[in-house]
Amino acid sequence: MTGNRLSLIILLFFSFVFGSESNVNHHYNTGKEAYRNGQFELAIQEFESILENNWVSPQLYYNLGNAYFRKGKTGGAVWAYESALQIAPGHENARYNLKLSNLKVKDRVEMPDPPFYLLWYVYLLERFTSSDWINITAGFMFLFALCFLLNSLSPGKSLQFLKSMFLTIFIICSLISIHSLKKSKESNLGIIYETQVEVRSEPNTFSTRLFEVHEGLKVNIKTHQDNWVEIELVDGKKGWIEASYIRRL
Repeated sequence: MTGNRLSLIILLFFSFVFGSESNVNHHYNTGKEAYRNGQFELAIQEFESILENNWVSPQLYYNLGNAYFRKGKTGGAVWAYESALQIAPGHENARYNLKLSNLKVKDRVEMPDPPFYLLWYVYLLERFTSSDWINITAGFMFLFALCFLLNSLSPGKSLQFLKSMFLTIFIICSLISIHSLKKSKESNLGIIYETQVEVRSEPNTFSTRLFEVHEGLKVNIKTHQDNWVEIELVDGKKGWIEASYIRRL
């Protein structure tokens, strides 16, 4: 009796898993076909239905971003491309299309170019996720430990050089990993989803109107209260908007 019950549970589990995967593939293929046929709204619906079932991938976000972009919905396109890059920072197509989408954002702030060494550091930092950096750091730690062991057994200049090099790289990667983890934990970003949104001084419709933001702008979410969120722009301006006007990353 117990064996039959266990077999039934296993059967139901695998039916659910494979049934869900088959359903996801159906929505994904339908979405791609709709996109090829110029049915961008249908493609968006199909791709979004996959996200609603907690299935995510960089390519899914990328295709969703393309559908939003072709539909003329800048907010959705920016959100989808940003989401793809959070999972796969090296997704060059998503990065390129994000730049194109941001050109349509009315409130984008043109920041002055930082020094070249800072550009290189940011580029390196954003090429990998926090998990990737931890794995890279662990790899160089292993190489350092291996060289240390070999050098202890059979000292030599080459091993000494490799040991010093791997130690240096390990320390650098450790610092970048800490920065990447700190950045990901402190990051609470969202994309403005409405064409035009009034930002107010307090979380209600009766407070002072401070300024406006527009679709596609990426903002930092500071806190929330009831159905309102406090946002901060790159230039430091703060205010409150209704939570329904923003989609969190």
